[in-house]
Amino acid sequence: MAKKRKKRIQKKKAPERKSIVRRALPLFILATVLGSGIGFYYVDHKVSLLLNRRGDTQRSLILSDLFQIHEGFTLSSEQFLNQLKRRSYRPVESNPENPGEYFQQGSILTIKTHSFIDSTGSLRPDKSIAVDLETKEIYDKELGDHTTLELEPEPLGRLGGGAIKAKQFVALEDIPVSIQQAITSIEDERFYSHAGIDLIGIARASIANLKAMGIVQGGSTITQQLAKNLLFTPRRTIGRKILEALAALSLEVRLNKREILEMYLNEVYLGQEGSVAIHGVAEAASAFFGKEVKDVTLSEAALLAGVIQAPSRYSPQRHLTRALDRRDTVLNKMHELRLISDSALRDALDEKISVAAGKSYRRKAPYFIAALEKELEEKLYLDAAIAAGISVYTGILPDMQSCAESAVSSGLMEIEKSRPALGKGSKKLQVGLLALEPSTGKIRAWVGGRSFGAEQFDHVNQAQRQVGSTVKPFLYLTALDPSLNQYRTATPISLISDRPLSVDLPTKTRWEPENYDKKFRGDVTFRYALEHSLNTPAVYIGQRVGIEALLRTVHGFGLGYDWPAVPSLALGSGDTSLLTLTTAYAGLANGGVSVNTSLYSSVLDRSGVTLLERELLRHRVADENAVFVLTDILQGVIERGTGQVVRRLGYIGPVAGKTGTSNDTRDSWFLGFTPTLTAGVWVGFDDNSKTGLTGASGAGPIWAHFMKCAQPFHEAANFTPPGGVVFLEIDGVSGGLATPQCPSGNIVREVFVRGTQPQRPCPLHLRYDEGDMEPQRDNTLDERSPRPRRRSFFDILFGR
Repeated sequence: MAKKRKKRIQKKKAPERKSIVRRALPLFILATVLGSGIGFYYVDHKVSLLLNRRGDTQRSLILSDLFQIHEGFTLSSEQFLNQLKRRSYRPVESNPENPGEYFQQGSILTIKTHSFIDSTGSLRPDKSIAVDLETKEIYDKELGDHTTLELEPEPLGRLGGGAIKAKQFVALEDIPVSIQQAITSIEDERFYSHAGIDLIGIARASIANLKAMGIVQGGSTITQQLAKNLLFTPRRTIGRKILEALAALSLEVRLNKREILEMYLNEVYLGQEGSVAIHGVAEAASAFFGKEVKDVTLSEAALLAGVIQAPSRYSPQRHLTRALDRRDTVLNKMHELRLISDSALRDALDEKISVAAGKSYRRKAPYFIAALEKELEEKLYLDAAIAAGISVYTGILPDMQSCAESAVSSGLMEIEKSRPALGKGSKKLQVGLLALEPSTGKIRAWVGGRSFGAEQFDHVNQAQRQVGSTVKPFLYLTALDPSLNQYRTATPISLISDRPLSVDLPTKTRWEPENYDKKFRGDVTFRYALEHSLNTPAVYIGQRVGIEALLRTVHGFGLGYDWPAVPSLALGSGDTSLLTLTTAYAGLANGGVSVNTSLYSSVLDRSGVTLLERELLRHRVADENAVFVLTDILQGVIERGTGQVVRRLGYIGPVAGKTGTSNDTRDSWFLGFTPTLTAGVWVGFDDNSKTGLTGASGAGPIWAHFMKCAQPFHEAANFTPPGGVVFLEIDGVSGGLATPQCPSGNIVREVFVRGTQPQRPCPLHLRYDEGDMEPQRDNTLDERSPRPRRRSFFDILFGR
């Protein structure tokens, strides 16, 4: 009886369940349709934003300055050709007809340059240029005249790049058909016939995977892969797969097949080199084979296509045998689809693949780019600008930047090798290097620390450090230029006392400065004191011309606005950044004219319209004649003084510079310049502890290595004397004009601001006729000469 009752209950429940399913099914279908519609709207909106931002990957670039090569260039032939190859110039076997081609016959190089948009938004047309690599002449073939070769800017990176990607954009027509066919045949053979989702492909992949009891085929189309790469995270969930499919449909609606394939071939992930992800077939061709994508063979194209399925497993640089097996699979698939002939298959299978050594990827100028992005954020709605597509032109020259990074790396290594204690422990020596073009204020190279990955604090523009003796040129300039002080003009042969000195301070204490070597030398010349960076004479000068006058001078060069007017400023007790100090020295290199710096030259939108343009500000701070005399003394720093390390390390050419060491060797500085390049280096610890390094032993070698490396990449020039200076031969003992009787060992050539030069001949080596006056010694005596009378300090300093 109980069994019958149980059966009746079960029969009643079955119709109830069917009724629930019938009622729920329409609701489920409605929810699915609505969900799909909402999902499609969501992903379609993302796709729309992505396509509107295609300028982000192709046009929102940070660009270097154009590269100018002047006649008489010092580039080697290899360096010259490297400039062309980096810009994708192609060698041809006769005179070039198309932009981007060059032909070399002996020492003569004929180039058809690329046209390009410069930082003003103007189109620079292509030109036919002939270059003689031996005589260093450059000739415009169309104008029939000598000229300067200008090569287009190079990309430094992308704005808002986030993770580091290595990628080169290449138009579809410039990608070999063999690569296109290899990838579509192995990744999506029905690419040209489906609408973004390949149901047949999904079914076939499912059957193959079931038979193999594992995943051996994927069902995602190229369009789905593109959507995944561009729009979604790597997480594998059913929901994300659905969104991928919807995004693929959206892409197929908005783009044609050629556009989809072009985007895919430039975005597809093909492996990793350290922290850098390799994206796109062009970058992979360069990384794997060391060649441009247009030169890839069929066999290499098949290998590239095979890597896509599992870039780590099939990396040709790590697992060549696996990569070749996978290549063979791709080639056989292409043959099966009748894309290649029997003979082409045999040849490709037999071809020996030559894999390039791992390409070294480094983010170019990372400290500079970080500082640039921060500045742009203050002046633009940067995210919106990136979305619209912009080009940011800078003054960086990639070759100089490479020189700077190499000099910093090798220089710190040498310091820590010679002084092992500095390399031990958790704290590391830090460094900053900055190079500027003095006439324009363009930043040529910027290294803010020893490793951007480990430390983003920028020692170029964020660190404030005590300047030490690098302030002395501005102090001496104040004494040399009558417009900067209230006293008579000093000269290089003016005598200064290098004796113990005591200065009363407002705190009712006494300050007794001393020289670095703890020695005193008696009277020394103005030149000698600066060339050897003596401290006591500098304090004397500071007391005579006045600290307020020194402050006016440094303020004019953009330096020390917050420095207190204290006697120790004569020895550089104030703090500043490397950026500010190097900019001030650029004003000296520029003949006393201060020029502002800017991290960008201009920012252009996609149409070439200028959104931002730097305002170039110039103002004269000091007399050019006095600055030239100072520059001549600073050249002596390199030849005879504290900066001799520059010559010892092999730098050749006109150069002026100054070492700097702060109290207790906490900061090591070297600032210097040629007529066309100013550079500054700082070395020290972030916690301001002692390093034991002077400017000559710490920063100096790094500066010298950089300048030697950078020499071919900027125009060579000599320091040109202005009209208001005179060169005279003088007797270095007496300070008088040299006479025929002066010993040759005494005679030196000296420079003076016109009107300040000595007027009397050397009193020690004159012939006297009977009745002549007794010889009188000139007041400008060096430390080896007896002094005929006691003079006031005013006399000693200014030659009375």
